[in-house]
Amino acid sequence: MIGSSISGNLPRTQELIAKTRAYDRTKLSNEELEAAYLEASKRVIEGQVKAGLTNVNDGLLKWQDLLRPFTLGLGGVELGPMARWFNNNTFYKVPIITGPITYKGSVTEMLGYRNLLPEGVTLKAVLPAPYTFAALADDRHYCNKARLQIAYAEALNQEAKHLEKLGYGYIQLSDPALVYVTTKPAKKELRAYRKMLEVATAGLKVKTCLQTFFGDAAEILPEALAYPVSDLGFDLYETTPETLKGLKLKGGLSLGLIDARNSTIEDAGEITAAAKQILRTLKSKDIYVSTNCDADFLTWEKAEEKIRVLVRVAENLRRDA
Repeated sequence: MIGSSISGNLPRTQELIAKTRAYDRTKLSNEELEAAYLEASKRVIEGQVKAGLTNVNDGLLKWQDLLRPFTLGLGGVELGPMARWFNNNTFYKVPIITGPITYKGSVTEMLGYRNLLPEGVTLKAVLPAPYTFAALADDRHYCNKARLQIAYAEALNQEAKHLEKLGYGYIQLSDPALVYVTTKPAKKELRAYRKMLEVATAGLKVKTCLQTFFGDAAEILPEALAYPVSDLGFDLYETTPETLKGLKLKGGLSLGLIDARNSTIEDAGEITAAAKQILRTLKSKDIYVSTNCDADFLTWEKAEEKIRVLVRVAENLRRDA
């Protein structure tokens, strides 16, 4: 199978940005803000479906950052100070671990629009992976990275199973800290991470993807080939394609070929050629053409153009397969 997908959330529309700013200045009611989120979510879902993406999400427009739903929704976790989101000019609220992590109910559903997602496409959920959550948290309870990862992975597994029941067919575990230069683990930790992912994915029947970005995938190979996920995802603006030559993949591969941190629109022909070059030496069960990371660094208009490009690349690859 050759599919297409966005590696995370989509940008807010200009109309929604204006409404959220008006709300911050107390010039908009809660009801008016909710109506604005609803309208913008409809628009970004329609944009994905119209373009022909095979995996569709609701845009995650209410997510202020990747960790926020879990920081707000899990027991034993509190909102901390703002911190820089890797090497980007964006920020996240640090999760402060103050007690045992407990699952109190769906943490993503409260900020999502499952009811707006259509039939006939694969619904995609995006969740923070155990390593990234633990690496970016301020742990004042477990005081042990491995114990924190396991506790979080147990809660993550409950959330993933809930989303599976809601009809989601693809669950992405976003793990930028796993490859980022200042947060990446030692080789010993990298091998032990398999256990954390086994806890996170236990009992799931849907497809799963460990999606890395903001760093070189060479840092997690070959250990990641044994991880209990359906697919692996790599940021090909940080990873040299030669790194992937001859990999013995047991599952699929998500190729981050469209740069979501740059507003320049790629040429579909050039990206298709680059993808073919990579795939000549890979035997992969499934291939997904994707953005290299979350798309909220762009305007919605630019993101929409890039979605059309990545869909065209996937179509080219299917045609020539």
